[in-house]
Amino acid sequence: MTTKTFSKMRNIIVSLEWHSQFYPKILYTLLEHNQTVIMKSNIGHIQKWILRSGILFCSMFILLFSQLCIAQDGEAIFKQNCAACHKVGGGRMVGPDLIGITEKRPEEWLIKWTKSSQSLIKSGDADAKAIFDEFGGIMMPDQALSDAEIKSILAFISSKSTASTASAETKPADAAPVHSSENATPDVIELGKNLFTGSVAFTSGGPACLSCHNVDYKGVIAGGLLAKDLTTVYSRLGGDAGLLGILGAPPFPAMTQAYKAHPLTEAEITALSAFFYSVDKDTVNQVAGFNNYLLFGGGGGLVGMLILIYVIWFIRKKNSVKKDIYDRQLKSI
Repeated sequence: MTTKTFSKMRNIIVSLEWHSQFYPKILYTLLEHNQTVIMKSNIGHIQKWILRSGILFCSMFILLFSQLCIAQDGEAIFKQNCAACHKVGGGRMVGPDLIGITEKRPEEWLIKWTKSSQSLIKSGDADAKAIFDEFGGIMMPDQALSDAEIKSILAFISSKSTASTASAETKPADAAPVHSSENATPDVIELGKNLFTGSVAFTSGGPACLSCHNVDYKGVIAGGLLAKDLTTVYSRLGGDAGLLGILGAPPFPAMTQAYKAHPLTEAEITALSAFFYSVDKDTVNQVAGFNNYLLFGGGGGLVGMLILIYVIWFIRKKNSVKKDIYDRQLKSI
C-alpha cells in the first residue's frame, strides 16, 4: 500500500463521517500520526504495509461502529417524534413515505423543513409549498430538535433506505391493513360515532372528539371549531394507516396534552377509524348540523345569566341595601 493510496483512504474516511464533528478529527489525527511514525521507523516494507493496513482497518471499524450507534439513536428519535405521521418504506401515512428522502433533498433543506416547515413555506420555497399542498394543507408541527439529532434521524432513514428501496418500489403503498375499516360491522361504526360525540366515554377518560372537532353528518350534532373539520379525514390522512398513527400517538400539541395521560385503546381507535371511513364515503348524508345544541345551549345560558344579573341589579338600584333596617325602625316608632 503506497503513501498515495493511504492518503486517499484517509480522505475517504473523513468524508464519509459527514454527520459527526468528533470522529473525523480523531480518525484524521490518528492516521496522520501513525503514518508519520511508521514512515520514520526502521522496520521493513512488509511490516510497514501490515501496520498501515491494520490502522486503516481499525479506523474503518470505528467509523462503521459510530455510524451504527448514531443510526440507532436516530431510530429512537424517529420513533418518538416522527413515526406517528411517517414510515420509512411502509407507504404513505399522514405525511409522505421517507424512503430515499436523503437522496432527494439536500441535508440543509431537510434540517430547515424539520425544524419549521411553515417558515420554509413562508420563505417562498417551491418544493415546501408543493409538499404542503399535496398533503391537504396539514401543517407539520415544528420539531425542537438540534441539528445533530436531525442528522442522526437522516442517518437512520438513509440506512433503512439502502436496504429497502428495492422492495419498497414493488410494494403497494396503499395496501389495506388486515383490520380495514371497509370490513367494519355496523356495531363498530356506531361505537365510533358514540365515542366521537361523547355518548360513550373513552376507557381512559379522555375528552370526546366533538369538543374540538366537527363532522358534517346526518344524526351528529355540530361539534367544536377549535380544530380541523373531520368529515373527510379518512381520505385526507391516507386511510387507516394515517388515522392509526395520529390517534395512537398524537403529534399535535393540543392532542398530545389532552391524551397524554388518557391514551385511546386499540378497539377505540379501530371504531373511530371505521366511523370516519363511513362518514367519508357516505357523501349523501354529509349534512351540516344546523341544530347546534352546544351553541344554542351556551347562548341561552348566557342570556339567562344576563337577565338574572339585571334583575338583581335593578332591585338593588330601586331599594337600598339598608331598606329592611329602615322599615323596621319606622314600625318601632
